[in-house]
Amino acid sequence: MDTDLRPSRPWQARIRAVNAANGWAAPTGTGEWREIVTRLALANTEVAEAIEVVRRRPLDRPHLAEELADVVIRLFDLGEGLGIEVLGQDAHDVTPSGSEMVAIGLTDQTDTTGLVVALGIIGARIARPIPAFTAPERAPAMSALAHDIGVACTLAIELAGCLGLNLRDAIDSKITLNASRGFHHGGKAI
Repeated sequence: MDTDLRPSRPWQARIRAVNAANGWAAPTGTGEWREIVTRLALANTEVAEAIEVVRRRPLDRPHLAEELADVVIRLFDLGEGLGIEVLGQDAHDVTPSGSEMVAIGLTDQTDTTGLVVALGIIGARIARPIPAFTAPERAPAMSALAHDIGVACTLAIELAGCLGLNLRDAIDSKITLNASRGFHHGGKAI
């Protein structure tokens, strides 16, 4: 399923165009550290929403696919704003660590705790660069940020694959929905 999202640049451009049309900006450089941290935190709110889906039984697979799509959409949008191809054919290495992949791959689809752990690993990877950005003079190199958001997307894709979720279609559907929502939908500031 990962190959359906590689290369990610066409997906990213589509997401950024919809978000821009709806009035949502994206940071364009590591100097915009507050905006980057905000976007990473918002991606983690999508992880939290996925955790809430997992905690309800029976598992609502389409809703979980939608929340995982939201995670990837947020990270693809951030990547596009920063000029990063998150999942390129020959771009930076976005291979998760062995322990991350083992934890995701060993997720018991019937076990709430296992799914929450897997989602927690994705959230931890998204949050990984945040402390460095809180001291702007120590902002990580773009390549380090690219690696972390790429790995987080790879983990979300892997989890969706383990669960038999069609993440590509969920992302496509969510982009289409977002295109119809209008300027600053939801009454939110960012």
